[in-house]
Amino acid sequence: MKNRLHWTRDTTFHEDKSQLRTGAAPRNMAAFRNLTLNTFRLAGRASIAHARRDLHDRTDVFAVHGI
Repeated sequence: MKNRLHWTRDTTFHEDKSQLRTGAAPRNMAAFRNLTLNTFRLAGRASIAHARRDLHDRTDVFAVHGI
């Protein structure tokens, strides 16, 4: 499970290329990325990459949350 989650975060958000290395920043960004992935999954999105492209227009983000 951990490898699958890391692979998804890396391919979707390029986590391994991140330059955040100090303090709590890497852990906090990982938490935000996990929140994003879980939100997409709870919204019924099968493809995380496709969901990111769909929600690039910020007005649709609220629809995912039912707002």
